[in-house]
Amino acid sequence: MPALVTPFSRDGDINEDGFKQVIDYTISKGVTGVVPAGTTGEFSYMRTEERKKLLKLTVEFVDGRVPIVAGTGQHSTKDTIELTKYAADLGCDAALVISPYYLRPVDKGYYEHYADVASKGELPLILYNIPQCTLGPLNSNVVEDLADIDNVVGIKDSSGNVPYLLELIQKLKGKIEVLCGADEAFLSAVVAGSNAAIMASANVIPHIWLEVMKLARSNKLEEAAKLQREAQTFARMVLKYGAAPPVKAALRMMGIKAGRSRMPLNTGGTLTPEVKDDIRLELEKLGVIEKHKHEPIQKDIQILEVLENQGITLGHSAGLMTSQASNDTISVGIVAGPKTGSIGHAFVKLLTNAKTGHEGLTVILEPNLPVKPSSLMFPTRRITSMRQASLFYGPVQSGAAKAMASFIESGKIPANSLTEDVAIMALDVDLDSRDRREVVTATQQAVETALAGIWRS
Repeated sequence: MPALVTPFSRDGDINEDGFKQVIDYTISKGVTGVVPAGTTGEFSYMRTEERKKLLKLTVEFVDGRVPIVAGTGQHSTKDTIELTKYAADLGCDAALVISPYYLRPVDKGYYEHYADVASKGELPLILYNIPQCTLGPLNSNVVEDLADIDNVVGIKDSSGNVPYLLELIQKLKGKIEVLCGADEAFLSAVVAGSNAAIMASANVIPHIWLEVMKLARSNKLEEAAKLQREAQTFARMVLKYGAAPPVKAALRMMGIKAGRSRMPLNTGGTLTPEVKDDIRLELEKLGVIEKHKHEPIQKDIQILEVLENQGITLGHSAGLMTSQASNDTISVGIVAGPKTGSIGHAFVKLLTNAKTGHEGLTVILEPNLPVKPSSLMFPTRRITSMRQASLFYGPVQSGAAKAMASFIESGKIPANSLTEDVAIMALDVDLDSRDRREVVTATQQAVETALAGIWRS
């Protein structure tokens, strides 16, 4: 079940059309219920009357297609009961009630709060443990006692604490349901015996979570684990960046009017362009949106021609050596020669006066430890974001440095070249590559192959 986002307009009003789109999308993907006015729905930023409006819209838009679990938790027991009764009158099927927050009661206070809501709220009750938002966990012994109350039917655990989740499942099996609320712990919960989940990422990928559950129940655990790992990065981003902002960003990329978040949880201030780019890449990987078409990497980099495009002409100076290599991930062209000649001047020019988006960087093994001979690398395709820069000047640089170090260690570079020569590398890589380790390995392999073409002896 998705913990539904609440689309807000720029003025802070509920975007009814966007909310209906979210509901229709999730139901079309097979969800078995929806949960409005929860944490991901930004209930804590909404007045009680707004929450009532949201619940009413949910009942109208769902139109009986799936059950509705209404988020009705408030600061006080009295207000929680009143909102829960309102949800019952609307026709909601259950209530999700967060533990009292801001002022933390003792365990007896927790028990009496939930017991009162269960007896007077007129809806089946799902307890809601999210200690990162409520100053502490709902202790398992309290949950055990609450499970004996007829109208308490489950507990949603969003702690992300797998041992705690497993303890709940062990103690409550056969009494009430334990629902997973931490997206990254979903498979662990299912394998341990959980039968349901209420998660933020289910606004976007409920079909993937349903498939994970289906595979796990069919004892296809390796396939289930593989699918969980594929969804893991997106799930982690959802939790890391406040749930609603990344989910809304993802839904907008999918063409759904998910709107903005309310201040201070504002999408514009929470998600950098680089994070949004990462979200887009994860959605592409998961098949939720179409992949952007990228130019294939340039397989045959003629380094002298590339340098001419940068405004640098080396000509056929004495002692210049060129080579190139490529694989499926990266392509490299290298030129090396005496630092006192034209390549030395080119080296300095690339460091001090490079084209925007093609900035050169010295190749280093670690801070203050450059490789020998002194080497400089720059991208042939223009870098346009911090994410792309972190890929090129991170994994690509690391792979290039490892290749140079390997060559030095094996004695393949003549001793005089180590001090008298410099090298310039032009590299082309898909700057949207996701597997940074693969980029490191592929870069090392390609650069080593190119180096072998320069120092053949």
